[in-house]
Amino acid sequence: MAENAENLQSKVSDSNEFAALSFKNEASKLKITDDTEDDSKDGVINIEPKYASKLIGMVSEVDPAEHRISYKVYPQRWIVLAVVALLNNSNTMSWIAFASISNYVDTFYGMNKAANWFSLIFIICTIPIGLFGIWMSSSFGLRFAILIAAWTNGIGGAIRLISSFLPLQIRFPVGIFGQAIAACAYPFIMFLPPKVAGSWFAENQRALATTIGIMANPLGVLMANVLSPQVVGSSKDVLIVNVITFVPSLLACLIATFCVTRSEPRIPPSQSAAQTQMPFFPGIKQCFTNKAYIILLIVMGGGIGMFNCLYTVIQQMFCATGYSNSFSGLCAALMIIGGVFGATISGIFVDRTKLYEETMKLALHSGLIIYLVITAFLFGVFGLASYPVGLELASECSFPVSETTSSGFIVLSGQIHSIIYVAIMSLLARPLKPAYKNIQVCSVEDETSSTAVPQDSSMSVIVLSSIAALLAVVLVIFFKPTYNRMRAEKNSLLVTNGKETNESRQLNDLNQIKDDALIPLAIQQ
Repeated sequence: MAENAENLQSKVSDSNEFAALSFKNEASKLKITDDTEDDSKDGVINIEPKYASKLIGMVSEVDPAEHRISYKVYPQRWIVLAVVALLNNSNTMSWIAFASISNYVDTFYGMNKAANWFSLIFIICTIPIGLFGIWMSSSFGLRFAILIAAWTNGIGGAIRLISSFLPLQIRFPVGIFGQAIAACAYPFIMFLPPKVAGSWFAENQRALATTIGIMANPLGVLMANVLSPQVVGSSKDVLIVNVITFVPSLLACLIATFCVTRSEPRIPPSQSAAQTQMPFFPGIKQCFTNKAYIILLIVMGGGIGMFNCLYTVIQQMFCATGYSNSFSGLCAALMIIGGVFGATISGIFVDRTKLYEETMKLALHSGLIIYLVITAFLFGVFGLASYPVGLELASECSFPVSETTSSGFIVLSGQIHSIIYVAIMSLLARPLKPAYKNIQVCSVEDETSSTAVPQDSSMSVIVLSSIAALLAVVLVIFFKPTYNRMRAEKNSLLVTNGKETNESRQLNDLNQIKDDALIPLAIQQ
């Protein structure tokens, strides 16, 4: 009997793949062929305990339940998301802090359109550095992108603060140099929210995580537009704004350096996160041969460009007709408040319903018609709601392309549109009508002569509104996406469930064999 048991163990251990089946077959053979005098009347084999324990131990080693696919979410995901949100917020404040006080900024730096240049340098730097940033982040990981963004953002803010104490002759060159360094952080920040959502969050939390990371950007605009007009009453107060924008940049740099310890969790949170994503250059080809993605690239880029342009020139448009800097900041704040409300609702909605396409088209319906006629709040509700949904939709229709690539090109398209739209605003601006010259509040008489020149932006607004309406029509009529990521996860779930069913059946058979071996052992003892 001992010899039979040893032969059985040897045969089972020859192949892990067929171990369970071999165990069952050999055990059946022993029941049939055993002729020893010690057998029971039922023909059950009485195996000595030491050999039975070896067999049972061997079975546990090849238990198929150990090889089932499992996913896990970690509490650390919220820390990573918070760092990305703080980076996005502080970098945006550095970008747009001068927009609502452009007349004082022009005087403080001694140059006409200085405030515009502080905003435009962000957009200009994004385009050449954007592709490099996407490639670097795809090659070296999420943590690398976060650290590069944190340190360039912090160093740039420090240089801009130092420029405030320099003589007027060199104040603007040094300040714009610091702004350019901070601008280099944006190409690394722009794709982080959907990348963090895809790498760290389960599929039912991805849209919400993307919304939180993305909405930190307009919240930075809100804070800048509310704080700047309140603290700046003369050109000398621009120094205070530079201090305010530097503090969160420094904080984000420190937290990112010491709190973000890895790019991805040890165990992926979903099937799509576990899947190896497409390399950078094949991913580019995949994106630009996908019709749905190209339409999204143009329309989403146009929408981002519209917001960036409006943030940049809102004070210049309103001051020409007598509205104060505080009122301009209030309108920008209402857009953001409405946008946060709309984006949060849309993010939760698509997480639960997966109606990406329908939500995207509905969000663009009211936000892009006459955005300076309807309230700024409704513009934010309907306009910004499409931002996080659009980036998630880009990841869906371009999968298995990395979120870094798919969202990076969307935001890069937005920067290109921003330059075009700001140029349109400048080229189509006309001299202010005589009736408005007495009520305009653009000119600032300070220590030096006034540098802000009021202009009529009516034609510019009409052209931009027409472009916005055209983009919305294109999206609604021609955009028919395929949810590749969702489909892959559903297919994987079906396959995994099938595997678990087979494994469970096999495991039950093994347990039955164990029982057959243990029962006579108990009787024998």
